[in-house]
Amino acid sequence: MTTSDGSVSRRSALALGVGAFTAITIRAAGAQTAKPLTFITPFAYILAFVDILHAKGGGYFEREGLDVSIEQGRGSAMAVQQVLGGGGLLSRTGGMDQIRAASRPGGDALIAVGTISQGSPFYVISSADKPIRNPKDMEGKTIGILSVGGATEILLDCMLVATGVDKTKVQRVQAPNTPAGMALIAQGRIDAYIVSAGVPVALRATNERFLSWNTDEYAPIPAQCYIAKRDSLRANGDLVVRFLRAVKRSLDDMLADTDLTTTMKRLEGFEIAEMRNKAVAPLILKNEMKYWLTAGRENMLRNVPERWQKGYDLMVAAGFTPPGKADGLYTNEYVEQALK
Repeated sequence: MTTSDGSVSRRSALALGVGAFTAITIRAAGAQTAKPLTFITPFAYILAFVDILHAKGGGYFEREGLDVSIEQGRGSAMAVQQVLGGGGLLSRTGGMDQIRAASRPGGDALIAVGTISQGSPFYVISSADKPIRNPKDMEGKTIGILSVGGATEILLDCMLVATGVDKTKVQRVQAPNTPAGMALIAQGRIDAYIVSAGVPVALRATNERFLSWNTDEYAPIPAQCYIAKRDSLRANGDLVVRFLRAVKRSLDDMLADTDLTTTMKRLEGFEIAEMRNKAVAPLILKNEMKYWLTAGRENMLRNVPERWQKGYDLMVAAGFTPPGKADGLYTNEYVEQALK
């Protein structure tokens, strides 16, 4: 109420003050509802991590009441150590890494809470003139791998054992995860090399003649899973459910974005080297998205028991882990809550 001299009455002033205080309190409470969560990527940003980057860039985490910080790791081993040390609630790693780690001291401290890439993102590349069509063709040959003792060498050994090839009769050397590996083949230094999914896409864009096939044909192992420390889940299970729900909605929207225009726009805030080639980037992304659906859309984000056990048995046969059951390495508890 305004008095005759134009001033505000005491009662009105008090009402305004209470209203202003209430508005401030509501805004403050709203700001406090966002729960912090740190996710650690194994490496610097690449399009393979679009599941997390799009959920962040598109506001999906915010809508689930999460304030997600994405930290770039310096290798999967370091990312795992950060999760074990409490530096992050979640990270992602290869299914084979999770299987192998579980057999080591302290390895059972981690558990997979979801599988983002059901199928392998790795391909074997060879020359069209001297093709390596399957693991049996590798006997007596030299195969390029990304790192000694890493995921691609584990996959190589699993493929060889699965097809009855003596793995000691296949030489392996380090090769680049780029189209430049074709030059090593042309020089006769390697006969084939194992690369991530973006390389065959880039090779096709340059009209290079080559043969490629996915390692899943011979060694079907869950490719990439989200991992957390078991102890952390007891206090933060609700955050994991919200995280998975946000990722699922993000994935659904990307799959519906047929030309990926909206998806690519939401990734512009991140420094991703593959994004510099505007023509090839959507092709790499579409190729990557296929692996979310390898076990069927109904199993997107779920840990599929049959795939985990088959992968586990392959790694047992290759000597990477002792015989046993894979069901202790993962849980679908949080995925099922997220998908309700």
